[in-house]
Amino acid sequence: MGEAAGISLCTQCRAGGARRNGKSRIGLRTLCVLLVLIADGATARAQDCGSTAVGYRVMHFGGKAVAVWYPTAAAPAQYAYSARFSGLVAADAPASAICGKPAPLVVFSHGDLGCGLQSIAFTEELARHGYVVAAPDHADALLCHIAGPPLPPRQRPPQPNLFKPETWSDATFRDRRDDIAATIDGLLADKEFRQVIDAQSIGAAGHSLGGYTMVGMAGGWPEWTDARIRAVLALSPYVLPFQVRKTLASIHVPLMYQGGTLDIGITPFLKGPAGAFQAANPPAYFVELKNAGHFAWVNCGNARTTAACLSAKTNFRLIDEYGIGFFDRYLKHKPVAVLSQQNAELADFESKLPND
Repeated sequence: MGEAAGISLCTQCRAGGARRNGKSRIGLRTLCVLLVLIADGATARAQDCGSTAVGYRVMHFGGKAVAVWYPTAAAPAQYAYSARFSGLVAADAPASAICGKPAPLVVFSHGDLGCGLQSIAFTEELARHGYVVAAPDHADALLCHIAGPPLPPRQRPPQPNLFKPETWSDATFRDRRDDIAATIDGLLADKEFRQVIDAQSIGAAGHSLGGYTMVGMAGGWPEWTDARIRAVLALSPYVLPFQVRKTLASIHVPLMYQGGTLDIGITPFLKGPAGAFQAANPPAYFVELKNAGHFAWVNCGNARTTAACLSAKTNFRLIDEYGIGFFDRYLKHKPVAVLSQQNAELADFESKLPND
């Protein structure tokens, strides 16, 4: 029963009660109150649907293949993304709103030489929690591909020097920024997905060079800023160019950095008094995984399904728990317990909130 139905019944009660004696009116008023409470409870439950079935399809925006996961009412089945990794999705099924409400959109940017399918245990699982998730293959996608190897084989694009971040500028990998913007534009213009996506609740996630891309679009490169992005999850991100130019203070959306104790090329620049986390405006979070190297966020090796990965790999479960919790807090505006407490499974957890 919805709230409107409860109010309608109460209106009928009052109308009927006016023609009866006082005792009847008191009884009817009590019934009306109960009806409204039941209606309110049903509405609250409907808005907190928990997990959902996941649809999956490949779309094309801006000349790039884009993997898209989304809520659906269709029944899922085992689906082989590749010979090495499978998930539980309804391929090419219609998209559905969650509880009759639009879903947040999260766009994912892969690492250098990776692809949009590099972190399925995150992207598919995020969709299972009520998100539309879109991950394009950038021009540097060489080690894997969303829709099979391109013909002819791609050549590796020119690579800037990671050890000279001062030479990077807003021209460095700008094509990645354009891919993300085109993906958002395309989904919001699509006649099916524009009915399903909440255009006011768009988040960004990225691993390694994908983290660079998303931090840049949040304000790290002011010229890249996309005001549609309301929260950024940066997974072992390369952010030295922004640190050198001191532009991280230009980011004014919620931000979570994830790193690992074995991620020696990236995480030391995220933590500590001179790290990217300290330069972040609140709200901001830093999550450090135990015994995690730079590729801890990439598909799970011998655990070849999403379910097996999350069952076997503590770190991937934590990646999802904190990453999805972060988006739940800042795109769905729900209270999330893990963001306010320490966890012995982590090497470190820090937060900066506006009232701290």
